[in-house]
Amino acid sequence: MSLASKCQQYDVLVKELFELLDTVEESDDGREFKPTLIGSIRSCRSHHATKLNQILTQLKSILEDKE
Repeated sequence: MSLASKCQQYDVLVKELFELLDTVEESDDGREFKPTLIGSIRSCRSHHATKLNQILTQLKSILEDKE
C-alpha cells in the first residue's frame, strides 16, 4: 500500500471516528444526548483522560483544516 493511500485511509478513519463521537440524538422527551460517550473510556491515571482529550482535539482540528 502506498504512502498516499495510507494517508487517505487514515483521513477517512479519523473522520469516521469523529462522526461517531460527535453523534447527537434526541430522546423521546426531546432531550439531546450523545449515544457514544468518550467518558466510558476509563483509566486509573487521570492525566491519561486529559491527554486523550488533547489528542482528540488536535486530531479533529487537523481534520477540519484539511476540509
